[in-house]
Amino acid sequence: MTDAVVVGDARLTLEHVVAVAALGAEVALSDSARTRISAARAVVEAHLAAETPVYGLNRELGAGRNVVVDDVVSFQLRVLRNHDAGIGELLTGEQVRASVFTRVAGFSWGGAGVRPEWATAWIALLNAGIVPAVRRVGSVGAADLTTLAAIARVVAGEGSVLADGDLVPAADALADAGVLPVLPAASEALASLSSNAYSVGVGALAAARAERLPALADLVTALTIEAVAGQSDGGSLRPFDPAVNGLRPAQAASAARIRTWLTAGRAASRVSASVQDAVSIRSAPQINAALADRVAALRAEIELLLNASTENPLVAGDAMAPNGNFQITALAVEFDALRVAIAHVAVASERRSVVLSALQRPHRRSGASRVPGLLLYTASSLVAELRHLADPVSLTGGSLSEGVEDVSSSAALALQLLERSISLAESALAIEGVLAAELIALSDPQPADALDSILGQLDRLRTGAPEADALVRDSLAALLAASQVALEA
Repeated sequence: MTDAVVVGDARLTLEHVVAVAALGAEVALSDSARTRISAARAVVEAHLAAETPVYGLNRELGAGRNVVVDDVVSFQLRVLRNHDAGIGELLTGEQVRASVFTRVAGFSWGGAGVRPEWATAWIALLNAGIVPAVRRVGSVGAADLTTLAAIARVVAGEGSVLADGDLVPAADALADAGVLPVLPAASEALASLSSNAYSVGVGALAAARAERLPALADLVTALTIEAVAGQSDGGSLRPFDPAVNGLRPAQAASAARIRTWLTAGRAASRVSASVQDAVSIRSAPQINAALADRVAALRAEIELLLNASTENPLVAGDAMAPNGNFQITALAVEFDALRVAIAHVAVASERRSVVLSALQRPHRRSGASRVPGLLLYTASSLVAELRHLADPVSLTGGSLSEGVEDVSSSAALALQLLERSISLAESALAIEGVLAAELIALSDPQPADALDSILGQLDRLRTGAPEADALVRDSLAALLAASQVALEA
C-alpha cells in the first residue's frame, strides 16, 4: 500500500494512476472536489426541473437524441444495461482499477454533474478492492461506453466482479465488503459513460511501462558495442560523442547513457580499426531518442486528459453544453505514433542481433555457446509482428447509431496494440542483451566496470541450458532493473 491519492485539487500524473492501479493506494475526494460536484449537480437538477431538453437527461441517446425520456429514473439502468456489451477476455485488475480511478478523477472536476454520493460509490469500489468484470472488446474510441457500463452496473449492484479468478455476482461482492450499491440518478448513466477512462487510465499504465524502453535500449546497445569491440574490429564510441549528439535533448541523453555504461571498457580503451559500425549501432541515440520523445508526448496527452472534464453534455457554468470532447483523436494518434517509434527501436535491435549472431558463429561451432542460436529467428519473428502493429488504426472507425455517431478514434484498439508492441519490443531487446552478454563472457579482457553487475546476472541466467522463454523473460527483468537504477542515479 502507498499513501492515499486525493483527487480534485492537485494535478494528477501517470504516477497517481500507477499508485492506485498497481500499488493499491486508496483514493479520497477533496473537499473542493465535493463542492464542485455539488454545484454542478445543482445545475443538472435545475435543467431537469425546468424540463429543458438535454441529451441523456430527459432526451434519449444516439439516434434517439430527440426522443423524450418517459421515465428519467428507470432510463438510467436501461442505458447501463444497453451499453454493457463488451466481449472477449477480461481486463486485468490493474486495468480495471486504472479505469475506475480515471473516471473518479473526471467526476472530481465537476463537469459530469453527478451527485457526490455517486462519485464516492466509485471510490468505494477501489478502496474495498472490488474489481468489476470488464471485457476487453467493445470501445470504438468515442467514449469507452462498454467498459464504463460494466463498471457502473457494479456500482449499482448489478453485473459481476472478479474474486480470486472467478466471476461473482456484484451484489454478493458488495454485501461481503460492506459496500452499499447506489442506483444512478437522472443523467448519471450517461455521465458515467461519457468518458474515455479506459483509454486514458490504461493508457497511463502503458505509458509508464513504455517510459522504461529508452533506457533499456541504451543499456542493450552498450552491451552490443562492448561485445562487438571484443570480437571484431568495430565497436567505436565516436558516434556517441557529445559533439555529434546535440541535435535534441533525448538524443544527447541516450548517447551519454551509452558512454557511461562503457566507461573503462574495451570499446572505450581501444581505437576501432573499422571506419564505422553498422547504422543500427552508430545511430542508436537517434533511434532511441525518437522513442523517448514519443513517450513524452503520450505522457503529456494523458495527463492533459486526466485533469480535464470531457463529458457530453458538460456542466459549464449554469449550462449543460453539448460538445465533442469525448472524441480523443489526439490520444489515439499518440498511441499510433508510439507504436511506430517502438517498432523502429526493435528493428534496430534485431539488426544488431544479426551482427552479434554472426560473431557468435565460431563459439556455437566449438560448443562454448549456451544461448540457442535461433533466438535470432525469434527476434525476427517479433519484429515482423511489430512492423504489422505499427500500422495506424485511428482512422478505422465506422459510422454508428444510424449515422449520428459518424466518426470515432479507435483509441482503445490503438492502445491495445500498443500494449502488445511494448511486450514484443521488450523481448526483442532482451534477446539482443542475451546475445551480447554471452559474447562478452567469451571475450578477454574484462568489460566495462559499469556492466559487471548486469553481466554477472545474465551469466548466471545462462547456466544449465535454460529454456529459451525463461532465459529471455528473466534476462528482461534483470536488464530493466539495471537500466532503471542507472537512469535514476
